[in-house]
Amino acid sequence: MNEQQRLEEMDAFSQRYRYDMDYLREFLRSSPEGFEKFANFQPLSMHREFLPLEVFWVSKLAAMQVADCGACLQLNVRMALEADVEPHLVRACIQGGSNLPEPLKDIFDFATALASYKNIDPVLDQRIGTQLDQRQRIELGVSVATASVYPTIKRAMGHTQSCSLIEIEFEA
Repeated sequence: MNEQQRLEEMDAFSQRYRYDMDYLREFLRSSPEGFEKFANFQPLSMHREFLPLEVFWVSKLAAMQVADCGACLQLNVRMALEADVEPHLVRACIQGGSNLPEPLKDIFDFATALASYKNIDPVLDQRIGTQLDQRQRIELGVSVATASVYPTIKRAMGHTQSCSLIEIEFEA
C-alpha cells in the first residue's frame, strides 16, 4: 500500500470513529519503513479467535485504562459498542469493573494486573484458570499487551492528551 492509500485509510478510520490520527500521519511521513512494520502489527492488536467477545473487550478496556485515559480509550469504547458488546458492560468497565458479572470482573481485574505489571493474586489466577484455557489465556495476554502500543507511541511523539470523560454511546 502506498502513502496516499495509507492516508486515505487513516482518513476513513478517523471519520468513522471520530479519532485523531495526526500522530500516525506524522509517523508515516517521518518513517515510512517503520510505519510499514507498525501497520503489519496492527491486526495483532485486534486478534480474537478463541476468546468470547465480552472477555476480549473487557480485557482490552481494562488494559487501555491503565495505558491511556483519553482518546485511545474512547476509540476502544466505540469499537466495543460497534462489536455489539452490551453498553452496560462497557459502562461497568469504564467505572472500574465493580458492576461487572463476577466472571467478567475477574477478567477485568486480571487484565488490569497484567497491564500494570503487578503480581497476580493466586486465587484470581486460579479462577482465571477455570474460566480460560491456555489458548484463551494467550489471546488475552496479546489483547492486554497490545493495548499499550498506541498510547505509548503517542506519548513518545508528544501527542499527549489530558484525561477526558469517556462517552458511552449507544450508537457505535
